[in-house]
Amino acid sequence: MAKRQIGLVREPDTGDRRQEWDTVEENALRIDRDDAAEIVDRLRVDHAGTFNLFYLLRKHYWTAEGAEFHEVAEFLEDAYKRARDINDDLAIRIVELGGVPPNTPPTIQEHAEVHLEAEDIYDLRASLEGDLEGYATLVATMSEHVTTAEQLGDSGTGDRLRDHLETLEDDAHEIEQLLADDTLVREEALN
Repeated sequence: MAKRQIGLVREPDTGDRRQEWDTVEENALRIDRDDAAEIVDRLRVDHAGTFNLFYLLRKHYWTAEGAEFHEVAEFLEDAYKRARDINDDLAIRIVELGGVPPNTPPTIQEHAEVHLEAEDIYDLRASLEGDLEGYATLVATMSEHVTTAEQLGDSGTGDRLRDHLETLEDDAHEIEQLLADDTLVREEALN
């Protein structure tokens, strides 16, 4: 039987551990291990942030309602898929750099600067405002990490992050447009 750790996290009784969490090994990219470790630390923040953004967007897709339900839900579905793709790409880059991406709820939440929303369901405007805040946080940290990666000689990571920033900024702009629409139901209008 597997050893039980925190919540749902378990350590298998059998099998060989290939790499321990919070370590960085030599990488095929020929980036110095210390430099790679610094880049991995930054990417873990971006990876965890996109993971939380994915969950926010997906929750709001599930719970969207109101006059503009279809337009908003369609956008949110596409946006959470884009966030998931960015998240996967960042995890792959962390591994390419010799690291281990955050991959359990405790490590993801420890590294994420984008915060999850409470389990309750909120009105669509409040949900989208929270999503926009998540995007702003992620864009700010990821922008800093482009500079760090390039200063440490990893232009490949810098290029990837720039591409992801463009996607995130486009999605944030779309949310701004949705929020600017007066027909998006406000909580006080329901009372």
